[in-house]
Amino acid sequence: MKSLHRDLFACIKAALTGEAASLAREMPIAELYALAKAHQIVPLVYQGLYLSETDLTAAEEMRMKTLKLAMGDQLQCSALSAITEAFSKNGIDHMPLKGSAIKNLYPSSEMRLMSDLDILIREEQYGQIKPIMLSLGFTEGVESDHELVWHKKPNICVELHKRLIPSYNDDYYEYYKDPWGKAVRGTAPFCYTMRREDEYLYIFTHLTKHYRDGGIGVKHLVDLWRYADRYTDMDREYIGEELDKLCLRAFHENIVATLSVWFEHAAPTEITNHITERIVESGAYGLREKKDAAAAAKTSAREKSVGAAKRKKILHHLFLPIGEMKKRYPVLTKAPFLLPVFWVVRWITAVFGRRDKIRVIAAEIDRLDGSTVEGYNRELAMVGLAYDLGDNKKRKGRENP
Repeated sequence: MKSLHRDLFACIKAALTGEAASLAREMPIAELYALAKAHQIVPLVYQGLYLSETDLTAAEEMRMKTLKLAMGDQLQCSALSAITEAFSKNGIDHMPLKGSAIKNLYPSSEMRLMSDLDILIREEQYGQIKPIMLSLGFTEGVESDHELVWHKKPNICVELHKRLIPSYNDDYYEYYKDPWGKAVRGTAPFCYTMRREDEYLYIFTHLTKHYRDGGIGVKHLVDLWRYADRYTDMDREYIGEELDKLCLRAFHENIVATLSVWFEHAAPTEITNHITERIVESGAYGLREKKDAAAAAKTSAREKSVGAAKRKKILHHLFLPIGEMKKRYPVLTKAPFLLPVFWVVRWITAVFGRRDKIRVIAAEIDRLDGSTVEGYNRELAMVGLAYDLGDNKKRKGRENP
């Protein structure tokens, strides 16, 4: 493991435990700061530096960024509180998800930053929810496969989830098909949560989905480690049985082993080194080239053909789904029947004004060949993952490589 990465994980652990870390003497603060920004964990890393009695002279920019992010976090927390209170008052069933549900496990709220607020709702109650959101000052955004998006200035985004997992992640979606199936009543009226074991499994499945589909950041693995560290009495036998149903026991073992290297001084292996490199290089949202390779591998698995993956990629760029088109042409929100017209508008605009974009897309498609798919599938197999879509029996028989 690189020295910079060791220092990153040491700072994170120091922030979470309150114990000073032993850091490299010549630690490059600027590089550490860049890495923390890429993974959206600046306050977490800065707190670790502060507790470790590091010379913070070179970290003034990081300190100012931490203060700014802390203010933004307070706005998010205030918005989340207003929404959940309004939902409870109006009889709206809701369940905070992901960071919205687990940020209270961190020593202070800003140590677990969120890009948006995630809340599960019942889709049949959306008619009651819309006026509540409008009364709270939010404006309605674009609906996707699994969520209804709302925005509020200065920079608050709320994702009201119809599903726990997008339906296009069909292998994991099957397990979470009933989004309320594992919900239990919380302490507030109409507010739900999950049993700890099921919440742990959901955190891990969400992590896995993004890892497999192109990459995910450090903070999501930190969530998993923090959760397990706080709730040591979880039913491990149940978790193992459910991981088997998801065909994720092998990958889970490899992630746990990686976290042991990061935070518990375990000896690294080829697999944990590979996972560490993948996670660190991904940043918060994954790498474009990995996402392209993942999309090709997924489509190839579903269609049983690399050629089909290329054709689907071409058709996707020619005929963007309405959700993506609405972002480019907001008029489609009110007039979706005009979608074919705006496909043509987009083509003409690209030909006469965005030829550079066409060249980029063409290069992406050229990279989606058999060797790309095979290479990506080998990477997945190494850590215990695969795109065995539609063949659950085969997936259940897969063992840790």
